[in-house]
Amino acid sequence: MAASSAKKLSHANSPTSLTEQIWGISWNQHFPKPLTATIRVEMRSYEEASPLIAQLFPEVYLMDGKSPFGENNSKEFKKKYYEMAGDFFVFLDASKGDKVAGMAIGTVLDWSSYNFRNISIADEYQESGLYLSFFEALCDVMREHGVSRIEGDVAPSNRHHIHVLNKMGYMVTAMSYSERWGVLLHIAKYLNPDDEERFTKLFSMSANSDLKANSRAKKPKNS
Repeated sequence: MAASSAKKLSHANSPTSLTEQIWGISWNQHFPKPLTATIRVEMRSYEEASPLIAQLFPEVYLMDGKSPFGENNSKEFKKKYYEMAGDFFVFLDASKGDKVAGMAIGTVLDWSSYNFRNISIADEYQESGLYLSFFEALCDVMREHGVSRIEGDVAPSNRHHIHVLNKMGYMVTAMSYSERWGVLLHIAKYLNPDDEERFTKLFSMSANSDLKANSRAKKPKNS
């Protein structure tokens, strides 16, 4: 992806986001933020992010245009939805002229939950720690503003992503089937430990040992 793509981005004034309207999150107070020595994350509007999505997604997802899933008949409504509800986080590599290293997209799910809709990291930045660094920063902002959980969906065949999500503290909470997305595992990161414990006790026959094991997993490696 050409570095000039990122340089053309501007901090356009966009309508107040739903995250600000509901939870009072003013993103410009938290971002830009460094993720590594050379890569930072910045907020972008839907208009600014759209051309980057068009370039990044085919590279990351190896799209060939033959998938039976997805929808192509609601483009106008999709645009309006993301203009009103979308938060677009763009990762920029300063060492390469602000080359776009990746992107994350989120939306309000309901009054207590944030929907982590997508994260896409360009091939050359895989295994660079961008995902974890960004997610930790996002969790800090959400906790600060009283958000209960961050939720999302992942394909059950994506073993690598599921492994990463488990290490980040996500739990599988449901499964869905649709002609739009195929089969998806619904996952949640509980930002309040009491909510995670309540979920575990409600749905696991081995709740006590699960909670004990999860508690060990959260401790620092040198503890």
